[in-house]
Amino acid sequence: MTQEEFVRTLGEYSAELTAMMGRFKKTHSGLYMAHGDESRYREIGVELIDLFRDELVDGLHHAKIVADYFNESTHTYIGSPSYRGVENVRGVVNAVIARVKRSPACLRSAQLSPGKTTAPERVEALYRIGERFHLVAKQLRVRRQNRPTLDIGDEYDVQDLFHALLRIPFDDVRPEEWTPSYAGGTSRVDFLLPEIEAVVEIKKSRPSLGERELGEQLIVDIAKYKRHPDCRTLFCFVYDPDGRIANPRGIENDLNAKQDELTVRVLITP
Repeated sequence: MTQEEFVRTLGEYSAELTAMMGRFKKTHSGLYMAHGDESRYREIGVELIDLFRDELVDGLHHAKIVADYFNESTHTYIGSPSYRGVENVRGVVNAVIARVKRSPACLRSAQLSPGKTTAPERVEALYRIGERFHLVAKQLRVRRQNRPTLDIGDEYDVQDLFHALLRIPFDDVRPEEWTPSYAGGTSRVDFLLPEIEAVVEIKKSRPSLGERELGEQLIVDIAKYKRHPDCRTLFCFVYDPDGRIANPRGIENDLNAKQDELTVRVLITP
């Protein structure tokens, strides 16, 4: 399935779920799904799980999210799907649409042939590292017999762990490269990946780096990296374990774009 076909198919599912939400009936005892919608809702749940498994490189992850939300929505005391549950499933659908639009390589169809990967697919590996970074960071705290481990306390810790994870999909990882002079100075690049002509910029939120400051820094970074001779993709990973960024998806949507010859991808997690 091509990117266009996949996005169109999910858009149709999103529209169906939105229509179902509009048909819920409000009574004195709560909201109830309209008669006739329940069977179709259950069909959509199964179809989405199969679709994600079949079409997404990392489909099991998204299929599980849909299954969890679907099961949660139907485990009510009356056995009828809840409004919140339908809303959550629709939210997953819309999130996957946004992801596929910004990173088509997450689709299996983006692979040219078995065993051969393209640069966009390699960029998708950065998303997988970023999306699981928080889970890895938490797992590192759990060691037997209280052995010492890495606790993510500042931006340097984030860089060290991300660097280690980059070694899994990439052979050539070059830390501390430098961009050409910009506005009277130079700027350190966190990691350069020559294999895919990409730069990885890593940040961690803190009291002095909130939503406004982050947006301003990223805009400046984008302007700098446009001049880097070996950078065609800028991947900005922002680790926000304390939830200081109030609207992460808004920042991502505003900055994820192709600007001149530079493709910008921003991921804020968890």
